[in-house]
Amino acid sequence: MLKDFKEYTIWDTVTPKAITSSTDATPIVITKASHGLVTGDRVIIYGHATNVAANGIFEVTRVGANEFSLQDINTHADVAGSGAGAGGATGLFVTAPKVPLVSDFKTAILSFYTASTATLTVKVAASIGKLNGDSPNFGGTVASTNPYTFVQIIDLDTGSAINGATGIVVAGTDFAKTYEINTNGVKFLTLIPTAWTQGSITAKLQLFNDL
Repeated sequence: MLKDFKEYTIWDTVTPKAITSSTDATPIVITKASHGLVTGDRVIIYGHATNVAANGIFEVTRVGANEFSLQDINTHADVAGSGAGAGGATGLFVTAPKVPLVSDFKTAILSFYTASTATLTVKVAASIGKLNGDSPNFGGTVASTNPYTFVQIIDLDTGSAINGATGIVVAGTDFAKTYEINTNGVKFLTLIPTAWTQGSITAKLQLFNDL
């Protein structure tokens, strides 16, 4: 019998996209041809260089078919650039993942799938939260005020451990794997795509205490 069970869809067939550029302004404006976003959507941006303030989870405002600006998901305030200059063609964005509260659960099972041919890397990120208990801005620069790390997972097919710094590396067709994550008392858990060339992602997380 399952006890204290919850299930989350982290992503449902989402496709990351490579960023073309960003403005070092307020708000930051991201350029990507045919981005497909509408005002109010949420995205996670990771790996954008120079204008590093663009990294993290944000609400967006559609500026045009090829541009969108970034707003804070809590305050809805415009996000300011880092002050280091405009960002070039680095990093990627995708629909923001769910960030489940996992502190009440001992174990998490992650089901991870890609469709057709995929070449990408996704890492499992975890945090005990900020000093005030709030979730960090996953994808943003790691700091004492924004604490999170990538954590080890276990491949349930082979029983092998995959270190957090390595993550789930996909290079093939119709990839499907299941992993166990020991929550180890962390408070928040989510996924971050850290590299992408092609392919869409589906991911579901099941949390439980006792079987």
